[in-house]
Amino acid sequence: MGGRCVYGKLAIQNIRRSLRDYIIYFVTLTLTAALMYSFLALGFSSDVLAMAENMSMLTTGILLMSALVAFMSSFVIGYAIRFMLGRRKKEFATYELIGMEAKTVRNLFLAENSIIGTGAFLLGSLVGTGLSGLLNQVVKNIFEVPHTYQVSFSLQAWTVTFLFFALMYGLGMLRAAKIIRHQKVIDLLYDNRKNEEYRFKSCSRSLLVVLLSIAAMVTGVILLGRMLQTQTNEAFLYLGGACLLILVGVYELHRQIPLLLHRFAKQNLRHKYKEENLFFLGQIGRRIHSAGRTMAVVAILLTISLATMFVGLTMGAGYKANMKAYYPYDAGVAIDAPLKKSSMDSIVSFTEEHCEVEDSVIYYLYVVPEKSIEALSLSDYNHLREILGLSPIVMGNNEFLVHCDTWNYMDGIRQGLEQQPEITLNGRTLTVAETPILTEPMEQYQMAGTKGYVLVLPDEAASQLVGEKIRLAMKLEDGGYPELKSDLKQFLNSGKWQPELQSGQQLPEKVTMGVTVKAWGIANSLTGFTAISFCGLYLSIIFIILSCSVLAFEQLSAIDKNQKNYAVIDRLGVPGHRQASLIRRELSTVFLIPLLFPLLLTVLLIAGAQFFFGEAILQQGLVPLYGLVTILLFCAIYLTYFGATMFLFKRVILRPEMR
Repeated sequence: MGGRCVYGKLAIQNIRRSLRDYIIYFVTLTLTAALMYSFLALGFSSDVLAMAENMSMLTTGILLMSALVAFMSSFVIGYAIRFMLGRRKKEFATYELIGMEAKTVRNLFLAENSIIGTGAFLLGSLVGTGLSGLLNQVVKNIFEVPHTYQVSFSLQAWTVTFLFFALMYGLGMLRAAKIIRHQKVIDLLYDNRKNEEYRFKSCSRSLLVVLLSIAAMVTGVILLGRMLQTQTNEAFLYLGGACLLILVGVYELHRQIPLLLHRFAKQNLRHKYKEENLFFLGQIGRRIHSAGRTMAVVAILLTISLATMFVGLTMGAGYKANMKAYYPYDAGVAIDAPLKKSSMDSIVSFTEEHCEVEDSVIYYLYVVPEKSIEALSLSDYNHLREILGLSPIVMGNNEFLVHCDTWNYMDGIRQGLEQQPEITLNGRTLTVAETPILTEPMEQYQMAGTKGYVLVLPDEAASQLVGEKIRLAMKLEDGGYPELKSDLKQFLNSGKWQPELQSGQQLPEKVTMGVTVKAWGIANSLTGFTAISFCGLYLSIIFIILSCSVLAFEQLSAIDKNQKNYAVIDRLGVPGHRQASLIRRELSTVFLIPLLFPLLLTVLLIAGAQFFFGEAILQQGLVPLYGLVTILLFCAIYLTYFGATMFLFKRVILRPEMR
C-alpha cells in the first residue's frame, strides 16, 4: 500500500516537473472532450429533438461523427504519448538503473497519463456543458424558437462521451505500454544520440512527381465538373475519383515542393551565406526530411477539414436561405387529375375547422398542345401573387409570359423566346409580353407548374385548354401549424372527401397527390440544414485541432537538438533578438508548409461554389460570407496552436532575458 502511495506521489511530481511538455497534450484532450460532449448533448437534447419529426437524424449524425473522432484521436494520442516518451527516455532509463522494474516504470507512466486524461475529461465536460448551451441557442435561433442561454447537464451525453473518450484514450495507452515494454535501457539512454539519416532524391525525379501531382489534381477538378453535370449514380464515382486524385496530389506536392524549394535556396550562395540563413536552412532542412510525411498527412487533414466546414456551413445556410422558394404557400394541395374545382371546397372547409383561412385559390395547370410546358391563366396567376404578397401583372389579351424561378432553365427559356417570340394556340397567335420572364419564388415543381417553369396566358386563351391537374393554395392565419399536413393527408385518404371529375374526362392510371404545409416544411427541412452544418462543423474543428496538435508535437519533439543548435550560435555571438527571429521564421515555415495547398484549394472551392451555385441561392453573397467564416475560424484555431508552440519553444531555447 505504501509503495503505491509513493508511486502515486512520484507520478504527480513528474507531471508537475514535465508540465511544459504536457500543456499542448492536455489542451488537445480537453478541447476534444469538450466538443464531443457539447455536440452529443445537443444531439440528445429533448428540447432540440422536439422541434421536428426527423430531428433524430442530427443525433445519428453526431454519434457517427463522434465514433470517427474517437478513432482518429486515438492515433494522435498515441503520437503524443510517443513524443512524451521520447522526451523522458533518460528519466525512465535512470529509474531502471536504480532498480525499478520495467513494469513499474510502465505503470508509473500510464498512471501519469491516466491522471492527465481524467483531468482533461473532467475539465472538458465542464467546458462542454457551457458550450452545449450556446449550441442549443444556435439551433433554437435557426428554428426561430424563443430562447435564453441555459446551462444543463446531460447524463446520457456524458456517459457516451466517457465511453468514446475511454476508447480513444485506451487505444493510445495500449500503444504506449507496448513501446515501453520493448525498449531496452541502452536504447533509452542513447536513442537521442543516433545520427539522422536522410535519403536525397534527384531533382528531376522530384520535379516529375510535382508535375504528375498537379496533373492528378487538375484531373480531379475535371471529374468534379463531370459530377455536377451527371444526374445518375455515376456522379458518386466521379466524386470518389476526384477526391482521391486531389488528396493524393496534395500529399505528393507537400512531400516534394518543400524539398525542391529548400534545395534551390541552398544553391543560391549569395542568399545562403547572408547573416544566419545557413543556420536557418539547416534547421528547416532537418524538419523537412524528418517530418515531411507528417506535414503531408497534416495537409490532407487540413484540406478535408476546410472543405467539410465550408460545404457544411454553405449547404446548410443556402438551404435555409432558399426555404422561401421551397415553401412559399402556407398550405397547398396538388392533385394530378382533371377534377372539378368544387371538389376542393371541402378541403378548404376542413382546413377552416383547424385554423382560419385568410385567402385561397383553386386553379388548373393547363395542357399546352404540342408543347412540353404547362399553363396558368392570368387571373389565377395574379391570385397566387396576391397570396404571396406580390404585385399583380398586367398583360394584353394577345400576350403571354413565362414564370421561371429555377435558375438552370433561365438561359434556355430566354434563348427560346428570342428565337420564337410568338406562339399559336387554337388558331390564336400570342406574342411575348414586355417583361417576358418573371422569377419570384412560386414553387414550380408542384404548385405553379411541375417542370420548373410555367406559361402564363390570358384567361380567354387558357379557358380553351384542358386543365388536367388541379391545385389549391391557401394563406393561413399565423402560417398554420406543422401537424396540418398529416391532418390534410388523413382527410384526403378518408371517405369524407368525395372528388368529382370534369365532364368528359377520365382519371389517369396513376393519380399523384401532394400536400405541402409551410410550418411542417420549415421545421423538418431545417433539420437537414442543422444536421449537415453541425456535423460538418464538429468534424472539421476536431480535425483542425488534431492536425495542429501533430504539428506542435512534431516541432517540440526535436527541441533538445534545437536547444543544442541554438546554444552553439549563442556562443558564436548571435544576439538574442536574432535568435528569437530565427525561431519565429523556423516555426512559421513549419506551420505554413502544410497550409499552402489546403488554403489554395479552399479559395478555389469558394470561387467554384459561387460560380456554379451562387445564382441558385436567394441570399446574395452567402457563399463568400461562409467561405470567409470558414477561413477565419480555421485561422483562429491554427494561430492559437502556433502561438502555444512558439511560447513553449522560446521558453526552452532562449535565456530569460532573450524572450
